[in-house]
Amino acid sequence: MAKNSSNSISNYVKRKKRERTLALLALILIAVVWVVGAKRAAADLMPTIRQAIPDADHITKDNGVIYIAWADPEEKNILGYVALGEASGYGGKLVLAVGVDQTGKIVGSAVASSKETPAWINRVLDSDLLKNINGKKYTEAFNIGEDLDGVTGATYSSVAVAKAALHGSRQVARYLGLPVENQPPPKIKFGLPEVVLILLFTIGYIGHQRGFKYKKQIRWSSLIIGMVVLGFIYNSPITIAYITKMLLGYFPPWQTNLYWYFLIGGILFVFTVDNKNPYCDWFCPFGAAQECMGLIGGAKPRKPRLFHQWLKWLQRILALIAILLGIYFRSPGLASYELFGTLFSLYGSSLQFIALGLVLIASMFIKRPWCSFLCPVSPVVDFIRIMREWILELWKKTIIKKTVKTN
Repeated sequence: MAKNSSNSISNYVKRKKRERTLALLALILIAVVWVVGAKRAAADLMPTIRQAIPDADHITKDNGVIYIAWADPEEKNILGYVALGEASGYGGKLVLAVGVDQTGKIVGSAVASSKETPAWINRVLDSDLLKNINGKKYTEAFNIGEDLDGVTGATYSSVAVAKAALHGSRQVARYLGLPVENQPPPKIKFGLPEVVLILLFTIGYIGHQRGFKYKKQIRWSSLIIGMVVLGFIYNSPITIAYITKMLLGYFPPWQTNLYWYFLIGGILFVFTVDNKNPYCDWFCPFGAAQECMGLIGGAKPRKPRLFHQWLKWLQRILALIAILLGIYFRSPGLASYELFGTLFSLYGSSLQFIALGLVLIASMFIKRPWCSFLCPVSPVVDFIRIMREWILELWKKTIIKKTVKTN
């Protein structure tokens, strides 16, 4: 018995050391890819700037911000100017190269970088939105649904393109000394999603109290609210694309993105203080959908002994690959393989709908198969837990050393 116990402890220590080493290596790899991706993005910028004014003979940069498009090699005649307009889309910051003539009128534009899911931004690029922006002046409104037609199913991306075009044209107008009115600060957006999120965190806090008799009932109420409101109504679950967006350093204006700050801040706070994940088990919309299917078929937790560790590491590797691709190409949604949007917005490829069907069928017999074997958010949670435990352990050792020295 003593020998078996000793072997178990030894194996646990080895596994913990291996996980910490690999977590640190993953962090280093992400940092390296971040730097390489940044250099690649900078090198790819000039061809996009040329697309904004394609008739230019050559382009030079002035004042570190504005690009001047020349009509001749002697730099005697200016064809126009190009600025990089920025705006917040659904997936993160969108940068648009905006070509403007000397009167402040837009003559061309091209997307320089986008954090949007490729399917959404491609809808915008395939539409007439960019063509309709041409000819507008910096003094006009760029409102989707009023003076510009948006793209069905890609509203966030359409608004981001319009706002980026306005931002770019205003930069050129200021450069030319044209009168530009100051934009009012964004209004604080606080509505039903934020209220529901606060409610869900409160429910989770109550449900986690020791001795609480109705934990099962309150957890199910939290799951259903999360699935209906955060899933089907607002389609705002946590995805690997959003995690990648934060790693890229994109933090949207808090006034119009309180929901995301409440969600991420609340999860990190609870995780740090209590080492519990309040999201995945209590109000993840897709997790709730799987558990609802499990009620129909009587699903049970199933972890194959022979392949459990292999599946766990495959899940972690897939998540890391998705993050690395998103960081390198500066497009968080590029390698996202999640099925949330397919279920909650009923949009996706035939392959995604087939995969969704298989997952939902499997959920009838296996408790949360997506969460257990494929979800890329779960490895991120594991990473946070590993690093938290490691930091606490080092901190305790430091405190003990200081106490010994003092005594």
